[in-house]
Amino acid sequence: MSATIQKLPEIKIVIAEADLIPADMVTEREQYLLCAGGIKSIATADENSMAGQTVVEMRKHVKAIEEMRTTRTRPLLDAQKLLKGFYDSHSENLVNEINRLQRLGTAFVEAENRRVEAEEKKRREEFESAQRAQFALDDAARKAVESGSITQQMIANRKLESAQATTQAIINAPEPEVNRAKGQTMKQVLCYEVTDLMELVKHNPQLCKIEPKASAIKSTCHPNLPVPGLRLWFENQSTYTTR
Repeated sequence: MSATIQKLPEIKIVIAEADLIPADMVTEREQYLLCAGGIKSIATADENSMAGQTVVEMRKHVKAIEEMRTTRTRPLLDAQKLLKGFYDSHSENLVNEINRLQRLGTAFVEAENRRVEAEEKKRREEFESAQRAQFALDDAARKAVESGSITQQMIANRKLESAQATTQAIINAPEPEVNRAKGQTMKQVLCYEVTDLMELVKHNPQLCKIEPKASAIKSTCHPNLPVPGLRLWFENQSTYTTR
């Protein structure tokens, strides 16, 4: 049995710590923090203008850093996807065969359970039948004693002994067992299919993950149009943008 091994391209990713964030940008960040830290309050138009300019410059810096991070991490993410695909491709057929063989094993054990159940039922029925026969022969033996006939007593006793031996043999017979491979176990795994999501949410909300969708709320709702379950209001928010 041969397997096709996918050749993984050589992956080299080297990022020196000093190259992650250039020294001039580190210095720039410290200057912005120093400038922002010096603004304790805004009481004049000039102070407001200074705060706005500082916010704009810091926002540009943060955006530049985020773009740098994206550029740095893209090769890592691409390599991660490549590696995952490589290993998944190697194991895919094995995983499929594992699942297939386990399904076959499950079907076998289920058939064994049915066989054992049928044998246990048959054993119970044979035991009950043997007991009834033994009770009947026990009664016949007593009647033979009462009749005084030695011959009838001997015949009845032999039949009773045979019935007792049959009953005891059924009792001593080994219990039927399910044949399983070494290490094979069976467990019940709960499976489910949602047939009506709204009904499920209505009657068993604890079984569902319900979260507010912020983007939809902000784009469609208004305080003048009440929505059950929501409290809506406006707040003033000052934003500094590039001028």
